[in-house]
Amino acid sequence: MASILTGKPQSEYILSLAEILELVLSFLPARDLANSSQVCRLWRDTVSRIFRLRKAKWTSYLVHHGPNTPCSSKLSMDLMIAQIVDYLDNLRIFPAAAIVFISRSAEFCEPRRDEVRTLITALKSRLPKSCNVIGCVGYGVIGCQENAPPEELEMAEAVSVLLMPRVQGVSTHLFNMSCTDVRNNRSFKSRWEKSLNIPAEKQLKFALLFAKGDIFNLDIIGKVASGIWQINSCEDGEKSNVVIIGGLVDSLLFVDHELKNTGVIGLGIAGPNVHAVSVVHHGETQSGVTKSLKQLNGFGIPCTDSSGVCFMVSCVGRGEKFYMAKNVESQIFKQVFPYIPVGGFFGNEIFLALPEEHSGQVFIMILS
Repeated sequence: MASILTGKPQSEYILSLAEILELVLSFLPARDLANSSQVCRLWRDTVSRIFRLRKAKWTSYLVHHGPNTPCSSKLSMDLMIAQIVDYLDNLRIFPAAAIVFISRSAEFCEPRRDEVRTLITALKSRLPKSCNVIGCVGYGVIGCQENAPPEELEMAEAVSVLLMPRVQGVSTHLFNMSCTDVRNNRSFKSRWEKSLNIPAEKQLKFALLFAKGDIFNLDIIGKVASGIWQINSCEDGEKSNVVIIGGLVDSLLFVDHELKNTGVIGLGIAGPNVHAVSVVHHGETQSGVTKSLKQLNGFGIPCTDSSGVCFMVSCVGRGEKFYMAKNVESQIFKQVFPYIPVGGFFGNEIFLALPEEHSGQVFIMILS
């Protein structure tokens, strides 16, 4: 039977209709595309095919206000939330996790839980229910927008977001412990297994930790890292190869809808194809930063696409005033790895690999 419109066999007409449908739907962002899949079986199958063809990659977003922007604390946060919501509404893929770094200006430096909670609620409403949201409020953030140079912002109104893509065989795990839990666990592996609740089949490759302690709990981040290493230690007694990075923040922590004044939170990434490498820069010159970053090339990192991400954790004060120039370390990183998105924060104390303090800049690369 021929089509009345084209005179072609009906089977050929239906095939052409499916191709046109796929072409039209391919322009839609992830949220609208997911809604379209509920129309009928043809649309559902077409949407599934489009999602499979879209490249899973880390994405980053940065929004901030200039130092002379005249507005109140609430209005400042509302303006940033509006831009972030617009960005999330136009995502091409659904993320598996969102890592959020928030910085407040000097005049709004006091923790404003209601404003931070509003931001988290807006994020959660635009992301899948299965997407973990974790982050902190601190002295400054590091971030970039797609196809734009990275920026390092201290004591400024800013939000930096890193979105981890859904990748087959790669999973995430949240950590959420109080200072009391950390102190009581000490060095007992069985207690850490219960507190961290890491499934036995998960062999973590990387963990990002945020901590907010008091004068009696300054070493809480190192204790949690030790617990992660114990759980993920090799059977032959060799030390775990999990790469761990973190820092102490001066304000709030948040995991999904929960805001905390103290404790340790974190995000672990596991999977056979996940690779994490790191380097610490202790120097005081731009040439020293370049030299440190070139060490990462020795690991054979493919830097031709954005299948990976860079976490940067820097000590407070190691930004524009330290180098007397803006965005020195992050832009040098972009010169070496131009396609890797960057995100991070300025902390009171940074932690990498071993439970010790570092007074420099930490660069972590994750490739999956």
